Amino acid sequence: MLYLKLVLMAVFWSGVFPAVTLVLRSMDLFTSIVLRFGSGALILLMLLRWRARHWPQLSQREWLLVLALGLIGISLYNTLFTAGLALVEASRAALIVPTNPALTALLAALFLRERLGWLRTVGVALSMAGALWVLCRGDPLALRTVQFGLGELYLVLCILTWCIYTLLGRLALASMSALTLTAYVMAVGVLPLTALAWNEPRQLTEVTWVSWTALAYLVVFGTVIPFLWYYEGVKALGAARAAQFINLVPPIAVLESIWLLDEPWTPALGWGVVFVVVGLYLTNRTPHQ
Repeated sequence: MLYLKLVLMAVFWSGVFPAVTLVLRSMDLFTSIVLRFGSGALILLMLLRWRARHWPQLSQREWLLVLALGLIGISLYNTLFTAGLALVEASRAALIVPTNPALTALLAALFLRERLGWLRTVGVALSMAGALWVLCRGDPLALRTVQFGLGELYLVLCILTWCIYTLLGRLALASMSALTLTAYVMAVGVLPLTALAWNEPRQLTEVTWVSWTALAYLVVFGTVIPFLWYYEGVKALGAARAAQFINLVPPIAVLESIWLLDEPWTPALGWGVVFVVVGLYLTNRTPHQ
């Protein structure tokens, strides 16, 4: 059942890229994040209260981890992610951001002593190569002269931010349930962005039904369900192995972005899909495979 949840998690997450783009067409950046994760936190807190019958008490160490995870994984990551998607095509972002399992595997090997091996090392290299190819739009000279934009920089920072979030999450899950951690982290992480959202110029009355529909998708299928299932996978399988199902995200997200947003298909995008998917597959192979 866990493996099915992780497969569906990847399918749901693939829709986040075009959905965020659709939301931002008529809604401000911080408003969209606060509505998405504020609603998600409320749903998860209600579910937590219903299941546990009381609010789980946390130690000082656990609260510090929740605070760190909220600021890194909700506040910072989603600010960078949403700002990046406001500037970069969803199809390209879908090949840059999901390479985070490659870096997660590398950091897990360095800091958590998870086995990497030569095959997974090749996978890390291929994943990064695919992301770089997409970043430079198939022109290596752009990397040499650093000719890519602010949106791409935001998305690269997303990768590092999510890796830290995943590894810290594994430490927190040693003493907390996935539901408790996810609910508290989401609630804490959305608070610093509320004041920023309050001062944004657009009114909610200006938001189109398309953006509202995309936001509803983000709340349920892009936030509540996949975040909970992701942490369940991290707790049961480990930081690197749980991320193996993100292999499915890039090709599905690219196809969805081309279909829903009418974005162009380019050779650089095609080669990026190949490198990233193959790299992620190798990165997340277990030693006996």
